[in-house]
Amino acid sequence: MARNRPLSAGEALYVLAYMGANIAFMPFLVLLLPRRVASIGVAAGGEHLLALLVLAGGITASLANIVAGQISDHAMARRGNRRRAIAGGLACLLASYSVLAFSYSPLVLALGVIGFQIAVNLLLGPMGPLIADYIPDERKGHIAGFLNCGVPVANGSVAIIAWAAPVDGSAGFALTMALIAACVLPLLVFWPFGAPLKPQAETMPVSGPGPLPLRNLALAWSARFLLQLGAALLTNYLYPYVAFLMQGPMAVSRLTADAAVGWLSLWAALAACCGAVAFGRWSDRLADRRSLMIGSALLAALALTGFAMAPGWWVLAAAYALFHLAQAAFFSVEAAFVAEIITASRQKGRWMGYMNLANTMPAILITLLTIQASQRSLLDFAMHLVLLVCASACVIAAGLCFAMRDHLGFTSNEAASPARQPNPIRPIP
Repeated sequence: MARNRPLSAGEALYVLAYMGANIAFMPFLVLLLPRRVASIGVAAGGEHLLALLVLAGGITASLANIVAGQISDHAMARRGNRRRAIAGGLACLLASYSVLAFSYSPLVLALGVIGFQIAVNLLLGPMGPLIADYIPDERKGHIAGFLNCGVPVANGSVAIIAWAAPVDGSAGFALTMALIAACVLPLLVFWPFGAPLKPQAETMPVSGPGPLPLRNLALAWSARFLLQLGAALLTNYLYPYVAFLMQGPMAVSRLTADAAVGWLSLWAALAACCGAVAFGRWSDRLADRRSLMIGSALLAALALTGFAMAPGWWVLAAAYALFHLAQAAFFSVEAAFVAEIITASRQKGRWMGYMNLANTMPAILITLLTIQASQRSLLDFAMHLVLLVCASACVIAAGLCFAMRDHLGFTSNEAASPARQPNPIRPIP
């Protein structure tokens, strides 16, 4: 059966390129930007410089992804593919990294971050809808699982960059640029896709979504938003939080903060890849995405609770890895769920852009929180409380998933029979 076959060459190139797009922003947010801010923040007198940069970047990303998606929709209507839109995004991204590598003043760095957020979304905006353009419904979970390995693989790349470029400088930016280009260029050079799929049924009419798609999209958006609160907190403030802990209750003499973040990111990446691929594949085999979203959201809540209450380094590391496993599992299944709903729409990029607001708005809210309370006071007194609030948000997300109505256009492996087979698969050339 097609849903159980390995990745085709076209699917593999798509997965690789999507990982490159994630490498474009994850090492920058987790390591390169905090490290650069640490090197210039004292001289510039900017106590809230990192928070302000994250806030400006989040607002820019929220708008840029929607615009980039609409641009790619127009390109799809004119040329029949999103290839040039992806190529343009890659060029802009590499240019922004070149500027950031030599940004040593707060003003230049702030402008560079805004340009970077526009550029990275010009790459992600047209790349995300490809799963709805070319991947059949009964393989969307399988492919979404591999696509959502992009974030954990990007987290793992932090370890490589921290090891190869252990101090702030242009070397870390140059290495990141090389990794991005190596991942994205093969898709552009070999472009393995033909005409987009034509779905059997109008899951989302062009004139507007019906009650079922709109209800499910709204619930999926809300659940993603709630899970992203914890992800935004740990993504943007893992480095200073680990540095704070290693100066006090969890000091490890043989590790620096850079090395500790690198190791945490590496183990979290391995766990998350397993969760994303396994849950995405199971959602296809079982034809039940809702139950798996509920389970992974509750697992994320458990992991954040463990991270907040961790008595030592190893419990902290295990909870961090478990959270990334659960988060990647949820997002892989949820991405397949959303991609199936919007398959019939001619504005997939726009819909993906709206869904992306659930990724960027939590980062904005978390940043506003830290601006109100200084970073030091947050780390000293409130970090564990904020983590517990994020864990509660994951429980609420599980409840929202329970309210969804699954409407997969195919059956599980166990339910399929010769009399009722899944929709025909259109292979990627």
